[in-house]
Amino acid sequence: MVPSPADVAFDFPLALVLFAVIISAVFFTRKMKNVWVNRKLIHLSSAPAVLVYMFAFKEPYTFFAFAVAFTLALLIPHLRSRELKWFQVKANLGEVYYTLSFSILSITMWEASRILAGTAMLFMSVGDSVTGIIRSRFVSERKKHWSGSLGMLLTCSAIGAATLGARGVVLSALATLAEFQPWVDDNLAVPFSTALANFLIA
Repeated sequence: MVPSPADVAFDFPLALVLFAVIISAVFFTRKMKNVWVNRKLIHLSSAPAVLVYMFAFKEPYTFFAFAVAFTLALLIPHLRSRELKWFQVKANLGEVYYTLSFSILSITMWEASRILAGTAMLFMSVGDSVTGIIRSRFVSERKKHWSGSLGMLLTCSAIGAATLGARGVVLSALATLAEFQPWVDDNLAVPFSTALANFLIA
């Protein structure tokens, strides 16, 4: 798909507004102390961008370009060992994987199903954020807890039902399991397993 100049001209101003929303969240959390909650709040700030990708953007390249730019901007502090300490953790590339997974899904699944791609991203941006925020109320250290998983299941079920119907609810359960497993970073496991599972059960 080759985007028309008119499509890019429509999408780019929207992308700038959405970029401002995310950057505002990054700076808003700067004075907050819980790095893991800060990460989740920043995740939440990307949800409007996902919704616009799903329902308003005319082409995928603008979203993809911004996601790649965010990925590089987040990776560079790690490479220089100068992490942005209020939301980045040394040797933890979760936020890099987050934007990387969004960039890959947005460009590869636009033609097949941008609604599915967006749903997988919302499971991460909203569902996983709810998980982390709830979990932080029950455990002080970063570890899995049933309360967070329940919160994610309920949140993702609502998202999945709204976007994909009954299939979305099934995918929400699989996404919750992907978040809970300890082996693969959930920023990769949740969105990619959601997309893969959809094609396996479709």
